[in-house]
Amino acid sequence: MKQIKETKSISETTEIRNKATVCATVSPWLKAKLESVVNDTKQFGSVSDLVSIACMDFLTRNFPDNMKRNE
Repeated sequence: MKQIKETKSISETTEIRNKATVCATVSPWLKAKLESVVNDTKQFGSVSDLVSIACMDFLTRNFPDNMKRNE
């Protein structure tokens, strides 16, 4: 997993984000639709954000018992 360290200035807090990368192949039609939703609705910051939310929705609907986080 990559760690990205972003520093805007010395006086601001350093943010460390942990995100994993998943690569998938989709049809050109689906890619265009996803980009259109992102650009037209302004509800998502990127196609990556939209796909992440869609994956979480899929998992919680279809595998609710497996969605409990280990604490």
